[in-house]
Amino acid sequence: MATLTAPLPAATPAGRLSSWTMTREALTVGFDVGERFIGRLRGRDIVRFRCAGRRFVSISHPDYVDHVLHGARLKYVKSNEYEPIRATVGINLLTDEGDSWAAHRGTLNPTFARRHLNGIVEKMIDPIAAVTDALRPDVTFDIHQTMVEATSRVVANSLFSQDFGPLVQSMNDLATRGLRHAERLQRLGLWGLMPPPVYDALHWLAFSGVRLPPPLRDMQDITLTLDRAVNAVIDDRLLHPNDSADLLGVLLRADGGSWPRQRIRDEALTFMLAGHETTANAMSWFWYLMALHPDARDRMLAEIDDVLGTRRACAEDLGGLPWTTACVQEAQRYLSSVWIISRRAVDDDVIEGPSAAHHIRRGTTVLIPIHHIHHDPRWWPDPETFDPNRFCPPDKDRPRSAYLPFGGGRRICIGQSFALMEMVLMAAIMSQRFTFDLAPGHPVELEATMTLRPKRGVHVVGSRRG
Repeated sequence: MATLTAPLPAATPAGRLSSWTMTREALTVGFDVGERFIGRLRGRDIVRFRCAGRRFVSISHPDYVDHVLHGARLKYVKSNEYEPIRATVGINLLTDEGDSWAAHRGTLNPTFARRHLNGIVEKMIDPIAAVTDALRPDVTFDIHQTMVEATSRVVANSLFSQDFGPLVQSMNDLATRGLRHAERLQRLGLWGLMPPPVYDALHWLAFSGVRLPPPLRDMQDITLTLDRAVNAVIDDRLLHPNDSADLLGVLLRADGGSWPRQRIRDEALTFMLAGHETTANAMSWFWYLMALHPDARDRMLAEIDDVLGTRRACAEDLGGLPWTTACVQEAQRYLSSVWIISRRAVDDDVIEGPSAAHHIRRGTTVLIPIHHIHHDPRWWPDPETFDPNRFCPPDKDRPRSAYLPFGGGRRICIGQSFALMEMVLMAAIMSQRFTFDLAPGHPVELEATMTLRPKRGVHVVGSRRG
């Protein structure tokens, strides 16, 4: 694991970084979990720097994060780093703000309440079982690609009551290319070269029929492919209406069916993409870490055998798999798919520290490096050790903003319960049939785009269990 993570230096309360260094590395490195740019923020509770003409503050102390995500949340909105998402998927729960966001979130919250999710577990199980049935023992394969397929099929079946068809097979390629393009645009944005009006113009041009020049043409093709796919899903439901309580049905019937088609499209596309991307990455890291820690894996397999044996899983089984759940949660701590979030101050603010008050000027971009927080020894003793006992049971004294795999505050991921149920089910169902060991000779590397992904996949060999 030394190639993926490194111990944090001793924490310092505050500091500043060279504007020249950060400006240079913003363009050459961009967002990364290594030793440059974001890596330089490690071990500092709060650090200031400039990048070209933009002001940045990074906060890594849970109390400071609490202030931004909870106490003073009305003073902060999503930062410019989310503009590539808005240009692709429009205005939705991920990119919306203010009263509009609150109204739409309130409408969709019941769909992701635990009592409702228990009723759709069966719709999660079928696609997971189908993907598991297709696996072959003693054959090397990329389990990341398998997780993309499995999570895409779960989203399609559970939230849309449809099969995304050929889109499932191309989803990994589309997401990889799209996120890499978005990361390059973010680098320019760090320099202040990609303000929102530029993204608005690119969005308009993408749908105008004008062929953009390379490399923007590839991003245009990805956007149009996804747009056609989600509109086909919506059109199919409109042609064959039903009373389904799935997400698509809720979107079409929301507020008496008054939501504009564009908003329905934007929300549906966001759930199609975000619903598989973060979970697929999380499960890829989960299988990778379990292969590296056979003691934890053996205990998980014993628990699954005791609870499930060879029978089909059901919603009631989730509560009987505490160690499996803890393994999933620890994997999310160790390698969190959502590894950094950012906010922009829309008003002047003050973050109170133990020895000084930290003033945040309006317009400042606030970075919250989740990966660094998850590896801070103050909150996670011996943080480079994979230890599911941290969550079995959870430490109630740990600061709430020391663990942020789904973000935090009012804008915490609406699908967190859905994703956790899906991941535990996937771990249990696939482990009933197989154990997965890393294929020798294949390097596993981090790729820090808007999510933390395995750059070249995670190649494993599956051994069939008795």
